[in-house]
Amino acid sequence: MTQLIPASHQDLLEKPLYAVVTTVMPDGQPQSTVVWVDADDLYVRINSARGRQKDKNLLNNPKVTVLILDPQNAFRWLEVRGVVEEATTEGAVDHINALSVKYTGQTYFGGFNTRETADTQTRVMYKIRPTKVTAFPGS
Repeated sequence: MTQLIPASHQDLLEKPLYAVVTTVMPDGQPQSTVVWVDADDLYVRINSARGRQKDKNLLNNPKVTVLILDPQNAFRWLEVRGVVEEATTEGAVDHINALSVKYTGQTYFGGFNTRETADTQTRVMYKIRPTKVTAFPGS
């Protein structure tokens, strides 16, 4: 888990809780999307299909915010502001499958997503390096 995430709020990244990701449109307008999220030792990670708006936005401007609310207490939340250090297709299908299992109990292609396959959709994994973390309430 990323070292900047306080232990008191790491569960929000470990549980299958939906996150809101905010990127910046070319005209400066914020754009938000509900996503699946996880983290490793260095990064908060999200996944998208190539060509979607958040993909275009992140390629143009790597600044991003990830917000997760505790569904048991909306006044307990985690905000991670950061920069996409890597947007990669390598491992992205495995990553979306792992996220899909975490959130739905089934693989992404052929399970949750029955309309497309790994051959018809290019997945991208975004590795976000946190630059500012707010955990509310603070510990």
